[in-house]
Amino acid sequence: MTQSLEDDSATLLEPEELHVRLEPLSTVQDSEDQADQSLHNGSTVSTKHDFESPKGKSRPRRDTADTDTDCYVTEESRNYFLSNESSDYSRLGYHSRHSKTFQKVTYRRNSGFQSENDVNHFCAKLYHTKRKILHLKNYHDEARAMRDISKFVKHPIVLFKIHHTLWEDIAKEMILTLAEDKPDLNLDVELTLKSVTSKDADFVIPECVQGISESPHGPVTEQSFITVIGITNAVTDSQVVMCLLKQPFNFGIGAEEIRFICLVLAPIKHTKHTKSALEVARTYSTLFADDRLRRNLLNTHSPEEFAHEFELECSRIQIEHQKRVNRMNSIATSLKTRNYSSQSLSELQVVIEEEKFVPGRDLIKDIQNRAKHYLSDYIGDLKDGTSVQKIISTTLFLYFALLLPGIAFGVLHSKYTDGKIDSKDVVVAQALSGLLFSIFSGQHLVVITTTIPVVIYTKIVYTISQNWDDGDGSFFHTFYAMTGISNAFFLILYAFCGASKIMAYCSRSTEEILELFISVAFIVDSVKFLKLEFSKNYCFDSLDSALNVSKRAAEASESYCDPTKPILTLLLICVTVYVGVQIFNFKNSPYLTAGKRLLVADYALVVAVGAGAFVGSYCFQNIELTKFVVNESKPLFQIVEFRKPPVMSVFAALGLGFVVSFLFFMEGNISASIVNKPSNKLKKGSSFHYDMLVTGLINAILSIFCLPWLHGALPHSPLHVRALADIEEHIENGHVTETIVYVRETRLTTLVAHILIGVSVIMIPYPLNLIPIPVLYGLFVFLAVTSLGELQIWERFVLIFTEQSLYPPFHYVRKVPQKIIHCFTLLQMLQLTALCMVSFGSSAYLKMLFPFIIVSLIPIREWVLPKIISKRHLVALDGDH
Repeated sequence: MTQSLEDDSATLLEPEELHVRLEPLSTVQDSEDQADQSLHNGSTVSTKHDFESPKGKSRPRRDTADTDTDCYVTEESRNYFLSNESSDYSRLGYHSRHSKTFQKVTYRRNSGFQSENDVNHFCAKLYHTKRKILHLKNYHDEARAMRDISKFVKHPIVLFKIHHTLWEDIAKEMILTLAEDKPDLNLDVELTLKSVTSKDADFVIPECVQGISESPHGPVTEQSFITVIGITNAVTDSQVVMCLLKQPFNFGIGAEEIRFICLVLAPIKHTKHTKSALEVARTYSTLFADDRLRRNLLNTHSPEEFAHEFELECSRIQIEHQKRVNRMNSIATSLKTRNYSSQSLSELQVVIEEEKFVPGRDLIKDIQNRAKHYLSDYIGDLKDGTSVQKIISTTLFLYFALLLPGIAFGVLHSKYTDGKIDSKDVVVAQALSGLLFSIFSGQHLVVITTTIPVVIYTKIVYTISQNWDDGDGSFFHTFYAMTGISNAFFLILYAFCGASKIMAYCSRSTEEILELFISVAFIVDSVKFLKLEFSKNYCFDSLDSALNVSKRAAEASESYCDPTKPILTLLLICVTVYVGVQIFNFKNSPYLTAGKRLLVADYALVVAVGAGAFVGSYCFQNIELTKFVVNESKPLFQIVEFRKPPVMSVFAALGLGFVVSFLFFMEGNISASIVNKPSNKLKKGSSFHYDMLVTGLINAILSIFCLPWLHGALPHSPLHVRALADIEEHIENGHVTETIVYVRETRLTTLVAHILIGVSVIMIPYPLNLIPIPVLYGLFVFLAVTSLGELQIWERFVLIFTEQSLYPPFHYVRKVPQKIIHCFTLLQMLQLTALCMVSFGSSAYLKMLFPFIIVSLIPIREWVLPKIISKRHLVALDGDH
């Protein structure tokens, strides 16, 4: 059945027929699933492009000649073509299972246009793309790959930081350089150039290989490198030319930020498959797939250094190959010794895991693993100016992020303990424990500090100690020390027993619930402080009208009613948060260069605190705001006098110490787990058991001096890692995703930051009290807000209120139905609500259940959620990260 539509905008010489045949080809979902599945073993994408002018373009009328035109359009384009009343198309049946289906549309028409304008209904050209997945090259098993790399290393041809605006100019310069460096090739430049460019369009590369990277949002095209394949008779064997561009080059969708170009030229006829152009391209694409190599190449300053990095990479591959051979030989010997010669490596692993429990074995493994990296932790990342700048900015970030919240926590400690522990004690504890942890810990990227739950437990300890106090309050120190030492004992016990292995069952869901809870706790604590300021100074109740508030405030005594104080408090919190967030997001702005934008963003916290302090202490210096006070006569270090305690107090201290150790165990391990997650790409390994031992010993020392306890904390630890990281941005379907390329695993940031904190003790109370308390609470909110961007649970929570058509291209959006995504998010929010109810409740004894609620999140995820949501969907929503 054919239905003719008359075009009102043009007069045709005679009626035309257009037969449309829609053939389903592939969907975005199918291609992404294929790419996602291939990532398990690593892969690259090979793309072949053909570019032709459309047949049937305006030309003299031919009555007998018909024209077939193939074009690939989306469903949206199809709807326009087939439903627009101004189009002279005939419509046939159409069926699609997916809303984003690509269709092959064949237009068959009689050429009979009266004018050139009628052709404007069609695309200017046609674009043909073929894709297939290539696995990464295995240098250990494919011998030809190492020969190709060694061949390039012996005679490298590198174009260093060139700048062109057209691909044809870049390709021509690369080919000319090859012809000059190897004159014996007698290279036909024009013929070779035709093999890597299109005569119809400058932006089309006939055949190329790109990488696929795994991001928290699923697989994305690696846009920093491209390997261009040219097959030509101009060469008799494969030739390789490298190019590092001065600025990112835009090759089109999926290749918008190319910095590295590898040109592979190969003859049309080749004797072996391993010598083909595609295999050679796969060899070098696998090299560029290593983000460490790309980062090192970007930091080179000459073509010689560029080639030297390739030589070092070749040496590293050979060393790893030898280690692999030795490891396989060792396994074979072990199999033979144990009479398991017929068993596989996986079976041997099961046998090893079933060995008897040995206390301290995991602890010793952690020490052995980290000891070999200890020296490089200090000097390994001081090789270039970028790293030095990152270390300086991260050190200042840690200094303010630990010192200022520490002062705020000290205010709470002083309030809950009647001045027994104050801000100076918190700062001293932070400096001492931070120095010890930065020197002796295994995973030094974890940041230890006091937290809101620690403040709550200190309040509980003080309350219980009053049952045995003589009236002078001195028994609190004894009871606090006993509780802290028992807490340290259990932490050390956990370390020797390898209890941290339970973190193997701690999924991303559990980690992010706790991270989001910490952010909520920061905001709630700031709101409580703001509410307290208004209740003390604004002088109004619920029965007053808005007009009477100002009148009552004016009539009240100045010492009691001063509405300017709470209003200024609100202003300072807002100023600190606004300035900090704006500077933090400056890296996403179009101003300055990318490096300078990152430099500015690294100092967001410092600028925010400075701005808040300037507004509060200078612009409004006549308004007296809340300031922290300390007991200046109290010595910095004073050993607790252990009097003979009552028997019941000893058991109470043991019980409280066990509960506190649960809190330290879960928060410390979750912090370490987030720091060591695969997406951070750390190279030196984890140290769960050894770090637990160090944390226990540090807290034992703090307890003896009646100083606040500390443990691995959120969100400081992941923010510390991110501050030390090099991050690449990728644009996928208009959505920007960030990928960590490299993290500087240095001890210098925590070491120097805590030395500065130690020096700051002499600045208490003056001049640190020039920073108003509202600025400190604004800092809480800033830390909470900036940590939300990395949480998938927050992304999914926002999706609940987002129009479905505007969903970003996250991998779980493509793989999981919308209602299941929202169901999983709401279940997480229910668990978060339970945490908040226990933590923010009015009962101090109810808050003691907080660590057990955290522990219960693990069995809920392992046993309850799989009964509600299918395993396949849980893997997509809560898989590896």
